[in-house]
Amino acid sequence: MLELRSAAGSRSLPLKDFYRGYKELDLQPGERLRSIQFDCPEEPLRFSFEKVCKRMHLDIASVNSAMLLQVRDGCFARVHISTGGVAPIPLYLHKTCAWLEDRPVDAGVVRQALRVAQGEISPISDIRGSEAYKRLLLRQLLTAHFLKLLPQHLHWEDLRCP
Repeated sequence: MLELRSAAGSRSLPLKDFYRGYKELDLQPGERLRSIQFDCPEEPLRFSFEKVCKRMHLDIASVNSAMLLQVRDGCFARVHISTGGVAPIPLYLHKTCAWLEDRPVDAGVVRQALRVAQGEISPISDIRGSEAYKRLLLRQLLTAHFLKLLPQHLHWEDLRCP
């Protein structure tokens, strides 16, 4: 949660709602960012961050992504996925997260989630890669998250592109 403050007062805003468009933030005239707060998710949770770029430090990623999962009774209980480099602004994948919640953790569900994610992004071709390359990178990064976070449920062979 972001706390924004101005002479008129303060307000709170979820980080996922802060970016409105390219170089456009949800800031009122005179407002400044005062603090950033994160709720510590309940255990058990699983978190992963992945980044593809030419250099690992001080470089703009071609594509990056982060995923936080909670699994209960073999189903996705809570899912948060964000990504960068595949739209004009950092994206929270609302539709993909909503689609996964309460579904069983299995390869078919994950393959469908990868398709839903493709519908949420709008990459452009630029110096960091073509639109098709960035789509492939996001698919591969999300696959890597699922494989890393759910090794007892998912295997590479089950998630490969047909």
